[in-house]
Amino acid sequence: MTFICRQCGGCCSTMGEIIEIVETEEPLAFRIHYIPTGEERRVTIDPEKKDLFLAQDTVKSRQLACPFLREKSPGVVICTAHNSRPELCRQYACFRILLLDSTGDRIGKVQDGSRVLSTPDGYLRALWNGEVAGLSIADETEWERRVSEILTRAGYTVV
Repeated sequence: MTFICRQCGGCCSTMGEIIEIVETEEPLAFRIHYIPTGEERRVTIDPEKKDLFLAQDTVKSRQLACPFLREKSPGVVICTAHNSRPELCRQYACFRILLLDSTGDRIGKVQDGSRVLSTPDGYLRALWNGEVAGLSIADETEWERRVSEILTRAGYTVV
């Protein structure tokens, strides 16, 4: 299944914990430290996103967000340094299934390219282990359809 970014900002909403700006080299160029790998690199704001970057500070509303994350429009969040982002950011492929509980809060996800659920919720984990984990459906589209059916029936919203 091909990964298609939903521009929700979920992936980068906690990246401020691992990406820190070490130095402002120019008004729109920064030296960052990528904490997990120790990588330091220069990151520049994409020219077409300059105004958006300067107009907002996403960290004020999302305290753990990557310092380059900005809300383009309601519900659409983008990286303003997308063209020069670190390698690990380039490799990131969000999720193939996102699960919301009855209140619309994120409760679990399945990473793109996997069939493994990540959730802190015990009930969802038990449901997954009991009804989904053992599914032996080779076709990925059919597997997703069946998983969606099971989880929707249990009251979850599948995105």
